[in-house]
Amino acid sequence: MSTFKDAAEVYEYLGKMFEIAVNDPQFVAATKGGDLVVRITQTDPASTILVDFPGQKVTCGDAAEGAPSTVELRMSSDNGHKFWLGKLNLTLAMAQGKAKMSGSRTKALKLLPLTKPLFATYQQLLQEAGRQDLLIV
Repeated sequence: MSTFKDAAEVYEYLGKMFEIAVNDPQFVAATKGGDLVVRITQTDPASTILVDFPGQKVTCGDAAEGAPSTVELRMSSDNGHKFWLGKLNLTLAMAQGKAKMSGSRTKALKLLPLTKPLFATYQQLLQEAGRQDLLIV
């Protein structure tokens, strides 16, 4: 069984976390003047999130699917959930075929160290929503 019951739940938790990220001063400073737009396509349940760092905007669902991006990250929703809890090494997951990245990998991998503070943000969002069940992996 999947971590999330449907795409709406993915957007509720992961989408919200990305909305916080695109407005975080560290991310704003790190992506200023750049063109990093990341499309995260997940399976089981199928979901798509477009994170436009320079535009400080997050789009979810059908509108995100066809939108242009500089990087695309594909993985299962379970692996996405594990990553944002800090329980999945993305580089290792890509080497094992659990995650795939296309586009400007160097731009995306440069921001990888900035993702660590988002682990706590994601955990806090789950706790505030009363979803302690999702904190156990």
